[in-house]
Amino acid sequence: MNITIKGTHLDLTASIKQYVEEKVGSLLKFIQATEAKVELERDQHHRTGLIFRSEITLIVGGKIMRAEASAEDVYAAVDLVLPKLKEQISKFKDKKNDLRRKGARLAKRKWA
Repeated sequence: MNITIKGTHLDLTASIKQYVEEKVGSLLKFIQATEAKVELERDQHHRTGLIFRSEITLIVGGKIMRAEASAEDVYAAVDLVLPKLKEQISKFKDKKNDLRRKGARLAKRKWA
């Protein structure tokens, strides 16, 4: 999987890159994504509060899964976006399995 990390108004240190690659790589045990785009941004307009934003886009086959979250820390923003993506992956896999089961039921009826 190709992971692209982009920082806007933010210096991407080696530790941030490693953390993001580790967390996004953990999604591989759920699904085979072909590409992952991670955008980390520090809001220049506000000085306090939720000033760090994390956006992760996964491309799985022809389907695009995207989630974003904001937090007071870069690492927390990455941690907040992962459950949202896991939920999307779960729904995608359930839908795929339901279609497979439906096709099997139709074939069984046809040949019975």
